[in-house]
Amino acid sequence: MSWKFVIGGISHETNCFSPIKTEIKHFKERGYSEGAEMTGHFKGTRTPIGGFLDFCEKTGSEVFPTLFASATPSGIVERDTYSTLKTSLLNGVQGAMSSCGKIDGVLLALHGAMVVEGLPDAEGDILKSVRDIVGPDVPVVATLDFHASLTDDMVRFADGLFGYNTYPHVDGYERALEAGEFVAKILRKEIKPVSYVVRPPIAPAVVPARTGWGPIKELMSRAFEYEKESGVLNVSVYGGFVYSDIHDAGLAFLATTDGDLRRAQEIATDLARRAWDIRHQFEANMKPPAEAVRYAMEAPEGPVVLADVADNTGGGASGDGTEVLRELIRQDAQDAVVITIPDQEAVEEAFRVGIGGRFDAMIGGKFDDKHGAPVRVVGTVKVLSDGEFVHRGPMSTGVKSSMGRTAVIRCGGVDIIVNERRFQPVDPEVARSVGIEPLHKKIVLVKSAVHYRASYEPIAKEIIEVDGPGLSSPNLSRFEFKHIRRPIFPLDRDFAW
Repeated sequence: MSWKFVIGGISHETNCFSPIKTEIKHFKERGYSEGAEMTGHFKGTRTPIGGFLDFCEKTGSEVFPTLFASATPSGIVERDTYSTLKTSLLNGVQGAMSSCGKIDGVLLALHGAMVVEGLPDAEGDILKSVRDIVGPDVPVVATLDFHASLTDDMVRFADGLFGYNTYPHVDGYERALEAGEFVAKILRKEIKPVSYVVRPPIAPAVVPARTGWGPIKELMSRAFEYEKESGVLNVSVYGGFVYSDIHDAGLAFLATTDGDLRRAQEIATDLARRAWDIRHQFEANMKPPAEAVRYAMEAPEGPVVLADVADNTGGGASGDGTEVLRELIRQDAQDAVVITIPDQEAVEEAFRVGIGGRFDAMIGGKFDDKHGAPVRVVGTVKVLSDGEFVHRGPMSTGVKSSMGRTAVIRCGGVDIIVNERRFQPVDPEVARSVGIEPLHKKIVLVKSAVHYRASYEPIAKEIIEVDGPGLSSPNLSRFEFKHIRRPIFPLDRDFAW
């Protein structure tokens, strides 16, 4: 049987503590495609949109691509920007219905933690708006990021929500295929899904909530066991995104069954209760910058990866934090690489002096005052690049990315990669694109919280999480929360649930 599917999505992880307001230019810098352009960009990629396209090809279904837009995590999304993106997406849905009379389903790749000016639950608003257009009988499903802050409206207006089972997120493609098969079963009248969500009062930082370790690994294993039951269609564990600072931010458990709401409630409740029992395991073990650098320098062999987890652009931080770089220079570290520091002024200077030229300028600490002051770097420009590369690692495999014009500056024994655009350098291809092989470095500084582990764990001799300043810090006492529900662990500790 051949069907007609609308596909699209808007994705942003909003850190409401970031002063960088998210505008339309940020979406167009990172990932913006409409109509047939979407198909060309994502076909053959291991992404959610790539998964939807492959599902449609497998089932012989007709595809109506609308819009996919994604911006690097940053501050609250400007209302006009959101209206522009949402209008484009909805016009695509409406246009598909007008051109073919009816559509059979809507497949969306969303994030789940996008906050817009005056609208804390953007994904709930998108799903409701799509539902208003297609009506109650057309299946609407979405993939969501593991860090979605799951709300009642998201659950209410979607027939199914498929959160990533991995952090680092390496299964978006597979979850999209699963979502497609789920819709196919609805259309064949094989299932009548019902869902139930439970949100325990726990809002962990992202660093200790990775899926291959500790409490989340246990909860994921428990969810997978439930999915083996007859009639259980999907069980998703969401780590939430505490830095979005909305009422529903935090852990969430969503169970979807074939018509058995009571069983869905039992499963979600059991997972939430277990999470509460082991809540104290959501702790991060980090070293301060000076100690982390000294430790890496004294290690018998490398590469030793220093993860600047608090300056993770993938969590809304600026990415141009300087405290670990400062220590690398101060302690005269050798055979080290910094991946990366976004700094347009530094890039301009590097291109001005040219390869082999003497570089003497301030680097980093320019987006805000929350990630350390600028550091004076005196060195030599070694490489100049357009900053384009193709992802070869487990995340976004096959996707072409651009970090803007890029330069490598050698200061003593430290190679500093500076680039024009904020982005999370999770793939070693970032360094390889400018002639640096991380495997052959003693010390590798990466600006990432967890995603880097997908590519770096197989090659690192050791990984050290660094307790530097920044807007993705696991130390939540550094933030002034205003909207998240209280009491909630670990912000509050002495309460019962």
